[in-house]
Amino acid sequence: MQIFKQISDIFSWLQSTGILAALVALIIVVVKQVQPYLKIHIKNKQINQLTDFALTTVTKFATLAGLSKSDRKKMSDKDVADFAAQLGLTWVTPEIVDSIVEAAYQQFKKLGYDNHQPQTSPEPTEPAEKSATPAQTPASSASAVAQSSTAKPESVAQPASEAPKTVEKSDANA
Repeated sequence: MQIFKQISDIFSWLQSTGILAALVALIIVVVKQVQPYLKIHIKNKQINQLTDFALTTVTKFATLAGLSKSDRKKMSDKDVADFAAQLGLTWVTPEIVDSIVEAAYQQFKKLGYDNHQPQTSPEPTEPAEKSATPAQTPASSASAVAQSSTAKPESVAQPASEAPKTVEKSDANA
């Protein structure tokens, strides 16, 4: 009983002097100031976890030669989304997963591990006589003429003071 009375006396003294109210206010202020920092810190840790997992997933699926690029991307997206759901991250949307997987793939390419470059076939070699005179079809020559004759009207985009000036020939050179 003696201990209870001493605790009660201390509590009454803290309350009567205002120290208790000041301590409660200080605790509330500290919690309000630290809470946003903690939320951001926790979210950054979660994003780092997802990014690391996405890089691992991209690496795993990049080694599978039988899959197309879109299939690899779909499977990577699915794995990262499943990992986020397993961690209980409810704020992760499919758009976020897509951007994290894309960033992981760009990092994968930057590290030089992407071995799925588009395959190019060597051009067939022709005899020297045929390659010296390229054959143009009527359609290709017509499109070349159409492209060269189409000029952008510059006077429309420029003010009148900056319009191109024409040069007149003098009669002395004629």
